[in-house]
Amino acid sequence: MSEAIRSFVAVSILEGARGQIAELLGRLRREAGPTVRWVRPELMHLTLAFLGEVSQDFLDSAKEQLSEVAGRREPFVMQLKGLGAFPDQWRARVVWLGTDQGRTEVCALQKDVVRALSSVGYQPERRPFSPHLTLGRLRVPDDVSTAVAVQFVTEAFTVDRVVLFRSVLGSGGPAYSVLAEFPLSCNPGQPA
Repeated sequence: MSEAIRSFVAVSILEGARGQIAELLGRLRREAGPTVRWVRPELMHLTLAFLGEVSQDFLDSAKEQLSEVAGRREPFVMQLKGLGAFPDQWRARVVWLGTDQGRTEVCALQKDVVRALSSVGYQPERRPFSPHLTLGRLRVPDDVSTAVAVQFVTEAFTVDRVVLFRSVLGSGGPAYSVLAEFPLSCNPGQPA
């Protein structure tokens, strides 16, 4: 029996925007308020599909599907803007950064990824996709209204690939490694 591999499909955040987010997190850490476990900037990504614990056979099939999806999509420009919280800012469990430019494109990409992975046995989440970057988590729900009131926008960056990541949970937090990358390679003007 093969080892189960915890994995997910995501869009990476490029260095310029990642640096801006690191500065934002530095500001948020200095603010008085609830205890938030802030995500390390080098781990930040925008998840398209969390696969969970899956077999190598599933990953091999998923790679074929992801390659096909990426080949039908062209790169697009994305910008992250606006803080929020799930389920809401007064009893938050997650603090997030939303999407601005590129929202329509990333939603369409996520829909294609989920449809393709479903054809090889992936069970998608029931709740609707809300493109966001998780900035921090709270063990105990609390009021983060001061944090989400901060005005913030990243520089625009190009999304030019979909990434399949492996996630290994440890006492110091998760560690991610790239299993495969799939360049968005459709030529404009060709049918998607």
